[in-house]
Amino acid sequence: MQTKLIALEVSLLEVSLLEASLGISPDELRSRIEAQLAAYGTPLRWAITSTDAERQIAYIEAVVTIP
Repeated sequence: MQTKLIALEVSLLEVSLLEASLGISPDELRSRIEAQLAAYGTPLRWAITSTDAERQIAYIEAVVTIP
């Protein structure tokens, strides 16, 4: 098993109208990040390293295991 460092962008715009009026929930954001990381492997740990409020993007760095 190997580990790999992944950097990706997660859009904060793809939310329902109700969430848009209330803001994205932490659970929804976590689910969205983990779903995108699953395409690369099993996440060991991840962090939001920065955000772009104008573009509504969260920048993520993660360590994943790959078979």
